[in-house]
Amino acid sequence: MESKDLSLFETSGFSMWPFLRPGERLLIKRVPMEDLKIGDMLLYQKDTQKICHRLVRKINDGKRFSLYVRGDNSLPASECITEEMYSGKAVGTLKNGRVVDLASREYQFINRIIVFIAPIISRGNRIIKPLYDKFLWRMRRCLP
Repeated sequence: MESKDLSLFETSGFSMWPFLRPGERLLIKRVPMEDLKIGDMLLYQKDTQKICHRLVRKINDGKRFSLYVRGDNSLPASECITEEMYSGKAVGTLKNGRVVDLASREYQFINRIIVFIAPIISRGNRIIKPLYDKFLWRMRRCLP
């Protein structure tokens, strides 16, 4: 399922757990870097591997962009990706045979919350992490 503007990407790891699970299919669109927002999920190429992580910081020095991304289930450290590594933004996911719009207001709100609370949760707090996982699971089930 590819078109001129969209491509399909299937997730394979646990770095975005529980928001994304292995085997989920994302619709990826090449969006200009100046239009990216904190919390967006970006697909990028690192060596031979394609990775989807969340945008946590964006810097424009006037000449080029530097994007800092992090997996929701990763340690608080973020990774810098360059314009050359950037492939696109996840704009939808296929769920139960239909497309879920990840650019909706509800998902943008959730994405921004995740950016700020994921580093706290990922530090291994045994009480908070299960609650966070349950919160994300319920939010995903409630939204269309």
